[in-house]
Amino acid sequence: MIDLSLLIRRSLEGDMAAFEEIVRRRRTRVFWTAYNIVGNEEAAKDVSQAVFVRLWKQLGKFNQDRPLDPWLRRMTVNLGIDAYRKSRRERELFEPLVEEPSVSGPFPALFSPETELAGTEIRSIFDRLARRLSPMQRAVFVLVEVEGHRTEEAGTILGIRPSTVRNHLMNARRQLRRNLRQLYPEYMGNLRPIREGKK
Repeated sequence: MIDLSLLIRRSLEGDMAAFEEIVRRRRTRVFWTAYNIVGNEEAAKDVSQAVFVRLWKQLGKFNQDRPLDPWLRRMTVNLGIDAYRKSRRERELFEPLVEEPSVSGPFPALFSPETELAGTEIRSIFDRLARRLSPMQRAVFVLVEVEGHRTEEAGTILGIRPSTVRNHLMNARRQLRRNLRQLYPEYMGNLRPIREGKK
């Protein structure tokens, strides 16, 4: 397999096939990060496309001495937050779900791994609950709880201090649990215990 750094160098020289290989290797990760933030499959596809268009345009600014993934992840999160803010303004906050999502990615970490809920049902519940989070709360929750980043890493991606990450994460957890208690009280027993954020 061709090394990623070589693909980047070839892309900088105008090799479109090399860039398409970068997209192929990273598109699933980019999609799921976007989806977990925007909560909508079509919006996540739009964000993913925008990420790779921007990557192509800004590749000349990329420092090849650094890894690509953190740069790409930050781009995805920023564009995802923008899309989430826009969609949040365009819809009523408490609109009912019309249909179950057609995708099933990583289980939201709000629920314990032992839960008997089906993956699509967990995803549906999480998406509805997360609509009440602020864009930054949702982004922090996704980065730390869903993708497993440490507090410092999430802060670097979002451009905020670790203490601010911990504050957003604590508020997001509380809000999600409060929403779950109001909307789905029968699932309260499937929750993970509240714990301190990752250092």
